[in-house]
Amino acid sequence: MKVIKLIILFALTTQVLSNDGIWTGIFDINGHGKYDFTGLISDQMATAYTEKAKVVYKGKITTYKNKFKWNLSMYLKDGNKFGTAEITGKIIDGNIMSGKWVTEPAKDYGNIYLIKDKSNVASGTKKIINKPWVSIENKILHTLIIKDFLISGKDSNNCNYYGKLQILNEEIYGIDFDIASCGISDGTYSGMAYIDKKNNLVINAISNNFSLFLKLK
Repeated sequence: MKVIKLIILFALTTQVLSNDGIWTGIFDINGHGKYDFTGLISDQMATAYTEKAKVVYKGKITTYKNKFKWNLSMYLKDGNKFGTAEITGKIIDGNIMSGKWVTEPAKDYGNIYLIKDKSNVASGTKKIINKPWVSIENKILHTLIIKDFLISGKDSNNCNYYGKLQILNEEIYGIDFDIASCGISDGTYSGMAYIDKKNNLVINAISNNFSLFLKLK
């Protein structure tokens, strides 16, 4: 009986301490400015982006007790890899990450503060993901159709997109797709996506050479 109680307690504790989800907040660069940061975590895998600094990230997060470490590759938004970032700090009350970050090879650094964000994530996203989507806030028009979690579409440069989504957790999708007939941007991209409270589909994904960040309505 004691063993069963311990197993139940362990399962409940693991669930409470899960870091999976959307984390949003701010960071500074070398002591200057407030920059937005959104991180997506699922089973120790992580992607992230900052719209103000125009950077997309992909990598892993590890945790031990109340400490965390993100190890991320950094890509220019819609561009190539230019370095790596390490973010370390403490997890407070299971829903706050407070710490510091440093990059290589540039040696930029700063403080970062993130909260586990439930308020900016749409509920019931499984029902609304499958539909046509059109990009917003982007010079290049992207039109994607998602049906039965399969992706097809093109952009105003006549680049073709096709791939698939999979459900990683309640808030985040894994995304894998190919871009074709697009010159140097051709390739296989993988990353994560979610639907925000405004019902925008937000995608950040990485290929061997480039990143892609999209907001679609």
